[in-house]
Amino acid sequence: MNRTLTSRIAGIIGASALALGGAVMAAPAAQADGPACANYLAQEPNSRSTTDGNVACAIGSLGLPVSPPVCKTVLGNVSQVNGTNSDAACRQAKQ
Repeated sequence: MNRTLTSRIAGIIGASALALGGAVMAAPAAQADGPACANYLAQEPNSRSTTDGNVACAIGSLGLPVSPPVCKTVLGNVSQVNGTNSDAACRQAKQ
């Protein structure tokens, strides 16, 4: 249990650092929709509304070349969202 909590905390901190750094670099060009991604995750059958999911959606919406893979990694490994749903959520963030 502590190992899972530790890995989640490490993932959230790392993703937050990436999001903050990327937001500073891509702020003028950000046209994506992170809230659409978060709303997709909150709907049935996903029913996931977590801080790490919101961070992943924010990262996915930055529009940086590394944003989609980082979004999918955080959703899949930290939030434990299955592959199909994480792909769909990250596509929502990218739009």
